[in-house]
Amino acid sequence: MRFLLLFVLVSQLLACSSLIPQSNVDQDNWTLSGKIGVTTPKESVAGFIRWQQQQDNFDIYVSGPLGQGSTRIQGNPDQATLTQGGKTTKGVNPQQLIYEQLGWFFPLANLPYWLQGKQAPYSPASTTSKDGRLSQIQQDLWTVNYLRYHGYYQLPERIKIQQGEWKFVIVVKNWSMD
Repeated sequence: MRFLLLFVLVSQLLACSSLIPQSNVDQDNWTLSGKIGVTTPKESVAGFIRWQQQQDNFDIYVSGPLGQGSTRIQGNPDQATLTQGGKTTKGVNPQQLIYEQLGWFFPLANLPYWLQGKQAPYSPASTTSKDGRLSQIQQDLWTVNYLRYHGYYQLPERIKIQQGEWKFVIVVKNWSMD
């Protein structure tokens, strides 16, 4: 009887362990949705964000309250299109395109990594951990603070990205791993 009880207990523990999410699993295909706050030297705006990443391809949709002032940025590291107010602009440097069209100095190449709580592989970084989780990255003159993590996915849920007067706060409401 003890053997049977021990067998049932061990099998239940093994079954539960397969349901526990792994933290910071390398994911190339994911989607997040939530809120974004942007502070530049000239303005401060807030809205909603939906970011879909498929390998190197991104599709970022940002809108103001009630869908006002929507902007869509699609592309990869080598080219992008930005659509706003019915007008589409193309460029070969996505970060430059965003700056020219929106006035945002947006660290686009690093963001797919930073949003997942990882340093970008392109340049050296200094990291700080707290309670076994990454709490800060300093990379490419930007400081990324991880203020809260999602309980299930163990991915960042509240992120503050700052360089001087440029600040982005992203609050992730939903993570989806494809």
